[in-house]
Amino acid sequence: MFMRLALLAAATALLAACGIASDTDPTQTPASDIAAGGLPAETATSVPTVEPTTTLLFTGDIIPARCTDAAVTSLGGDWTLPFQAMHDTLTAADITIGALDSTISDAVVPTGCIETFSLGGVAAVAGGLKYAGYDVIAHAANHIKDCGAAACGDQAMLDTATNLSAAGIQSVGSGADLAEARRPVVIERNGVYFAFLAYDDIAAYYHATEAAAGSAPMDPATVGEDIANARKVANVVVVMPHWGSEYTADPSERQSEFARAAAAAGADLVIGNHPHWVQAHEQIGSTFVAYALGNFVFDQDWSLETQQGAILQITFSGTRVTGTKYTPIHIYDEYQPRVAEGDEAVQILDRIETASAAIAPTPIPQPTPPVPVTTP
Repeated sequence: MFMRLALLAAATALLAACGIASDTDPTQTPASDIAAGGLPAETATSVPTVEPTTTLLFTGDIIPARCTDAAVTSLGGDWTLPFQAMHDTLTAADITIGALDSTISDAVVPTGCIETFSLGGVAAVAGGLKYAGYDVIAHAANHIKDCGAAACGDQAMLDTATNLSAAGIQSVGSGADLAEARRPVVIERNGVYFAFLAYDDIAAYYHATEAAAGSAPMDPATVGEDIANARKVANVVVVMPHWGSEYTADPSERQSEFARAAAAAGADLVIGNHPHWVQAHEQIGSTFVAYALGNFVFDQDWSLETQQGAILQITFSGTRVTGTKYTPIHIYDEYQPRVAEGDEAVQILDRIETASAAIAPTPIPQPTPPVPVTTP
């Protein structure tokens, strides 16, 4: 009995450290549901069961700053407005995931609709993200310490995580130090545990260190360690890099290199952002890779491609990917995405598929051996 209690206590501590969330309690999974290795204990039964279906929905870059902020402010400051047209789609998924390339903090001073690269968002944006149904936000990007017309640095980044948490949303990929930035967020749905990791490859000046706050750097040499740690507490591992060159549908060799490393380490999905265009997808062994989903909420109205994007739905049967679906979107009035229709929808999908067809087949990676679970 003493040994069993010790194992349960150790597993509970491990899950709490990784940010486990469930439908019943967003902060803790009951110890009685966890086996010694960190995953839920199997129910003893001889009756075959149907594997549950779980849907994950990913959106492109969210940047609630500059002209986007000015547009929403002019309409009364209601941050549900950017998401109202897509609300039903976003909230229908079991887990909805976004990429925030900005801050959301009361320390931010909005710049208004001017040319600037300081992309800070106000704290009220968190309420809009909550309305939209987001569960996880990747916050490893090149604008995660921006403050608009102010200078607030680390405060705005750390405020962002606090404000998202208060809205019931977990952020991943940044933190008070490197260990926190590399720590996975884990969410349970339908008895399956999904781990999320996020990395930045654009702004080294915002990268975390052992003693400094920032984002997790995208490193092919260490992603395997992070995936192995995530596997201890999850059935499915999703890697979300902020990477690549802007304004192209074709992934770079650097993106391909990291995607191969993540696949070899056992990632189930690699879903990227940053280029502000939709990019290619490919299958590397059992790993599905979507290199970029374009913009989702942003003000780049100076080209058609930057006003376009896609949301990506991934369907799981148990722990297996059984379907992928792109839904093209167009951003209107510098702040509101809506489903693209007709010829434009075809154009967006063609851009994705043309870039995908140009990728040379990737050899199936040799999986990293699983990390053994040590028991007393």
